[in-house]
Amino acid sequence: MGYYQEIAEYYDLLMDGGYYDHRMLALAVQSAIGPRKRLLEVGVGTGRLIQELLKIDSTYDLTGIDFSQAMVKIAKQRLPGYVPIIECDVATIHLNQKFDAVVSSGGTWVIVQQDDELLLGTHLFNKENDIRGLQNIADHLDPGGLLVLSVHPPHEDRDIKLDNGIVYSQKISSVNDASDHFSLEKNYCFKKDDNILAEETLTLGFYRSTVFLKMLADIGFKPLGTVNTDKFYVFEK
Repeated sequence: MGYYQEIAEYYDLLMDGGYYDHRMLALAVQSAIGPRKRLLEVGVGTGRLIQELLKIDSTYDLTGIDFSQAMVKIAKQRLPGYVPIIECDVATIHLNQKFDAVVSSGGTWVIVQQDDELLLGTHLFNKENDIRGLQNIADHLDPGGLLVLSVHPPHEDRDIKLDNGIVYSQKISSVNDASDHFSLEKNYCFKKDDNILAEETLTLGFYRSTVFLKMLADIGFKPLGTVNTDKFYVFEK
């Protein structure tokens, strides 16, 4: 997969610039999952969330997967060698182990709070892949296991000043969002002195609640809502 190949080396600079607060997110994950210890992060990125989870509780048994080779390389450099970081597609994974919870924090899937409606955001490419990926997640969870998805506001244009005079800009190009399953294009751009250092445009998909809640119910997930934190939406197998 080619996702995040062009911007991976600047991704951590963006995170340090305040795009996400991984310490806060790790504490929110801990609140959402309770005593569960065996965790799989899908869309691990550069490993920042796992790094913070280990600082909070070194007894977590953590595994991360991502389909971006560039992100996986950075995550492996960041994290202890005993934490498996695997380059793979969630639509085809077979890890031969079970987990207590699967977490996606700005990763493969997210929940978007748009006005009074919830949307399921996805980095995958079509409904068939999303269903296959969610089924694979269910297959890797023990009964009572949790699917924990981060909650976000709608995507919007924004600029963030980073260190070393670098400016991050994101631009959103909407397509027809009248359907129950739609997409948008998100352009990530890092500039310095008006020179483009790295740029990438990704297509992100979205499902309206009438669609994604049925998708998850058909697979065997029931919604628990925001449990002990408003940063994550939780489903139980």
